Amino acid sequence: MTNQLPDWSAPYSELPEDIFYTRVSPSPLTNPCWVDVNYALANEVNSLIDSTDQKILRAFSGCEPLPEWTPLAQVYSGHQFGQWAGQLGDGRGLYLGVSGGYEWHLKGGGQTPYSRFGDGRSVLRSAIREYLGSEYMHALGIPTTRALALVTSDTPVQRETMERGASLMRLAKSHLRIGHFEHFYHRQHHEHLRELIEFAIHQLDPDFDGLPDRVEQVFQRYIERSAELMGHWMAVGFVHGVMNTDNTALSGETLDYGPYGFLTSYRDDYVINHTDRAGRYAYGQQPSVMHWNLSCLAETLTPFVDVGTLRASLDRFPVFYQTAYRTQMAKRLALEADNDALSDIIQLLKNVCKTPGVHYPEIFSYLLRENWKGLSQPLKGLDTFAQLQSQWSSQVSKDLVPDARAASPSWMLSYWLLDRVIRAAEGFDFTPVSLLREALNGGVSEECQSAKVLGESPPVGDSAYHLSCSS
Repeated sequence: MTNQLPDWSAPYSELPEDIFYTRVSPSPLTNPCWVDVNYALANEVNSLIDSTDQKILRAFSGCEPLPEWTPLAQVYSGHQFGQWAGQLGDGRGLYLGVSGGYEWHLKGGGQTPYSRFGDGRSVLRSAIREYLGSEYMHALGIPTTRALALVTSDTPVQRETMERGASLMRLAKSHLRIGHFEHFYHRQHHEHLRELIEFAIHQLDPDFDGLPDRVEQVFQRYIERSAELMGHWMAVGFVHGVMNTDNTALSGETLDYGPYGFLTSYRDDYVINHTDRAGRYAYGQQPSVMHWNLSCLAETLTPFVDVGTLRASLDRFPVFYQTAYRTQMAKRLALEADNDALSDIIQLLKNVCKTPGVHYPEIFSYLLRENWKGLSQPLKGLDTFAQLQSQWSSQVSKDLVPDARAASPSWMLSYWLLDRVIRAAEGFDFTPVSLLREALNGGVSEECQSAKVLGESPPVGDSAYHLSCSS
């Protein structure tokens, strides 16, 4: 039972209330029902969720928190699309506490003091996208928040159309964002900022506790973690869509699955968020945006660390990123990271995937698995693929192939697959959600019949697909 966890704690609630957070009671969903429970993750965090227990369902739908939970909404600020947005905060999510090594966060629990003009609700459509998207990223080996359980309801929620209200139990190593530090820095509340920095160090990087240069050291680690994350994203073709500083986690986890997606054809200028008219968060811009976000973080540390020291650390980000990207691409191609031919092979790979009808996430499986067939147009006879295959074959390290295959997706979490899953769920058929999640529990390299059926026949012109921020 989730309400019998022996290791439950709520360290964030030990910070001063009304400065760092506000205690909030979640708002119940009407007539809630389970969409899916991620039993593999529940087992990992030692939480035996009994989906037949109405008390558990009520808790996960915001009706009645379990006794151990400490629901609170965190305050933070941030830059959105490069502009200072001022105070933000948990507008529809509630921190509940820590168990199994993760912070538990209920998304869609209703209005908080930081909801601004929002209703504090999640809708089934976006909750499914996050539920499956975050688990797909985890299966790819990418640092990310996790999804423990998903509930829907009869609660009507207005977005572009009227939709079903839902709640998602999200787990993360930490929900601290760059925006948390920005909030207190820009209000010139340096004493509270220092308190939060010390809290962050103790929670995420306790090996720095007590060191005289711990703030300088932890900033360096934030840079390294962020560079690693960008290496992962760019290698698999992940497009976040809203890389605001309030969506950038200090833990180096992928946070906030709004208008996200994966490349189909390879395009550095691909923008998935239709409100991003200037292309600030285009796929190819993501490393430079992360660098910019880290500069915002560096500014918040200037009361405690010399500006020159911070700048020197910040200037190392591009090198860290390039190393991380090469490492990830080498791993996924079964090549040594110091192979002199790696850069040329990566460029050839991109050239192949610029061909209309060739899907970037599949190219690794086409190389690594004999006679593998995906959704891309036939690659035999394609000169660019023949060049790639020839050069790659001459450089591949056979002993690295098994690990590369295990990391190579046998199916894409494409937008058209997700759209079909969502349509089924809106008709109260939740089986596709469960089947895809069960497949992801076993990794991405194994065939998934449900993904094959739902994800076949991609629409024409899919490379121009865009999503909204509405969730």
